[in-house]
Amino acid sequence: MTQLSELLKVFKRNYSDVLGVDVGASATKLVRIKRLNGNPTLVAANILPATSLSPQGVTPSFSSQLPKEMRARYVALTTSASSSIIKLLTFPPHTEKSTEDHVTELMGLGTNSDFRVGYELVMETRAESRVLAVAIPNPMALALSGLFPEGVPAPCSIEVSGLASLTAYQRGPGTLHADDCVAMIDFGAAVTLVSFFFKGSLVLIRKFDFGTVNILKKLQDNLGVDQEVAAGILNDGSFDVSRIMHQAMEHFLQQLTIAWDYVERRENTRIEKLYAVGGGVSLRLWGQEIETTTGQLPVIWNPFEALVIQDGAFPDRLKGQEGRFSAAVGAVLGMLKQ
Repeated sequence: MTQLSELLKVFKRNYSDVLGVDVGASATKLVRIKRLNGNPTLVAANILPATSLSPQGVTPSFSSQLPKEMRARYVALTTSASSSIIKLLTFPPHTEKSTEDHVTELMGLGTNSDFRVGYELVMETRAESRVLAVAIPNPMALALSGLFPEGVPAPCSIEVSGLASLTAYQRGPGTLHADDCVAMIDFGAAVTLVSFFFKGSLVLIRKFDFGTVNILKKLQDNLGVDQEVAAGILNDGSFDVSRIMHQAMEHFLQQLTIAWDYVERRENTRIEKLYAVGGGVSLRLWGQEIETTTGQLPVIWNPFEALVIQDGAFPDRLKGQEGRFSAAVGAVLGMLKQ
């Protein structure tokens, strides 16, 4: 066993220069982070147009589009694909079944080999093991890897965007709440992930196929305008669209209330704070709807606060959009710790 451990060390990568690429529905977010003097340091960031993944065909190489400042040795990839499956599983810790067997059974995939499954132990007590498990369709994983088919940067990880954002959260605001119960919402264009933590441990996670595109579509249908005009109306406040906004968010808000109440009852505590991140949190009235439902005003946090930032690394034109980079930042931090 000792010889095997020593052998594995030889092949273990020492990640110190990683590009994070978050392939979202509205845009592709990129960050390059290096470990310098022991500290994760942002050296470049950018937002590019949405990247089209083609699980059924050949995805064009993304490597050739990278500017020089983004050419790291490795790339950590994330996507917010609604086809992914995320579950927080619990099972007895001491049984004849292995953790992998429990995960396979509880994910409900059976013998379906068209998914790539990963899992991480969240908590273990004498009574139960709690595991965060995720499944990504294999064609989607191949399409992501196909963005960087050869040379550098070389793909080193694939994640679901919302889970990568959790890594960024745990390195940021999460460090302030070791004894509290808090919630975190990653509100994207097409997918929203809601997570609850108690005493630093994940206790509930919910994924919703809901985001800014649903709100804009509701506005378009009600006002008879195109998407660009709907976005302008929503952001400039020229019309009172509070009723339409509530209608668009109503189902999500109902599910959020159910999850919120469940956590407070199960853990016998109060949720002290609600953090929010993602491109959708900047929408006018979004935070108001969330506060009315939960009683907590969402705290918008900056995923770059946990990093050293080199001069000129974050472009002035992107100021105010820091929250959109949470998944890309989290994906890189997850690799730098290894």
